[in-house]
Amino acid sequence: MKQFLLSIFLYSTLFSDVYYYEYGKKVKLTKLKEQRDVTDGTFYYKNSAGQKVGVRDEILVKCNSRTECEKTFIKYSFKNTESLSSNIFLIKLKKSDDIFEISQKLYLEKTITIAHPNFIKKRYRR
Repeated sequence: MKQFLLSIFLYSTLFSDVYYYEYGKKVKLTKLKEQRDVTDGTFYYKNSAGQKVGVRDEILVKCNSRTECEKTFIKYSFKNTESLSSNIFLIKLKKSDDIFEISQKLYLEKTITIAHPNFIKKRYRR
């Protein structure tokens, strides 16, 4: 029984991490108790530096070319995409989709150079 409880604890701590890739490095996040802002659909996390960050249901994607992006979007059945430039897109996901899991899968695609959740950051005046 003790081994079973220990294995459940280890599994939950080892595999429940939320992370994304930034400059080729894995950045871990932890959920905050105030998980969601109901008004705009933002989820809140704390990064490894202790900063509070908000994440919307969107992923920024940069591909090698527009045609490669379109092929990848068809592969993953993305319906709601917005072109920001010739090879940069904003993918709007359903609220039920796991933003981090999808961005990790896209990051591992050979045709995609950047796949990053759309973080909400405060603007500071200099």
